[in-house]
Amino acid sequence: MLALALSAPNAFAHGGGDSDGSVRAVLGPLPPALDGVRVQLRRTLAPQLLVANEGERTLTVLDSDGRAFLRIGDGETRADLGAAAFHRSNTLMAPGAIPADASTKARWQTVEPEPHWGWFDLRLRTDGLDVPHAVTDGGERARLGGWSIPVRHGDTTTEISGHFEFVPDPGGIPEARIADTGALSDVALVRAMNGSARAGLFLSYRGERPLTVRGALDEPLLRFDADGVAVNRHSPTWQDIAPAGAPDYAAGDGVDWARISGQPSYGWIDPRAGFTGSVTEADEATVVKRWTIPIRVGETESAIEGVTEWKPVAPVARAH
Repeated sequence: MLALALSAPNAFAHGGGDSDGSVRAVLGPLPPALDGVRVQLRRTLAPQLLVANEGERTLTVLDSDGRAFLRIGDGETRADLGAAAFHRSNTLMAPGAIPADASTKARWQTVEPEPHWGWFDLRLRTDGLDVPHAVTDGGERARLGGWSIPVRHGDTTTEISGHFEFVPDPGGIPEARIADTGALSDVALVRAMNGSARAGLFLSYRGERPLTVRGALDEPLLRFDADGVAVNRHSPTWQDIAPAGAPDYAAGDGVDWARISGQPSYGWIDPRAGFTGSVTEADEATVVKRWTIPIRVGETESAIEGVTEWKPVAPVARAH
């Protein structure tokens, strides 16, 4: 079970409800023993871990009692259908319907013909986590305690870990928008993607000449053409933004194109459009960032230009 090191006064506020903020699980850096394994933590209705393991060593995920319930690798994902942890973490509804001690004998079965899997691990849930009133009243981000999920990578025992964090309700949100699409004005639909922790772009291309989107170091990042969309696996930008299940980053110079879409449309996280800084006058709308994403259409150099604005959020009145 998780041990939450909460050093705090005796008065507590629950992790949800009227606590002027929320508690979330945060993924920490992966240990060197998990080299080659890609892990993401996605926040939807509940925190979900996404793992892609294209390497030669299988990743085995253990429950809180040390029983294996997932094996991701060797070209597939296998699950122990006799393990309660698999069923409890496979859907959002399962925790309330399946008791923790409902495990039976091991019954391993292939559940995905790819070494990619996502699950709602209960060790990441924040429903029952209490937050000290001193933290909520302070109105600042605060680290509450750690979580860990034991795994084996081949024969090496290690863990995927992170911490829980209290995040106060925002006084506003950053919102990216497109200002100019350059040479794409008549041949593409370009939209900024907001509403998540990381901003990005969606691009649907209908031009006849190949389109190349350049990365943060001006390297080729994405290529749109009649066959769909490909990514340059040698792009340092791709190393930072590649989603689980996508072609892995591969160190090297030049380009190594890998197909990621059979249609000339794709959406991707792009830190150039995002904003993670602080705002002095949080109650005023203001432009906090202007950004440019270089592109090349055929032989024509151009750019997508945009701005990111801070939009104040009016506080929600509570009934007393």
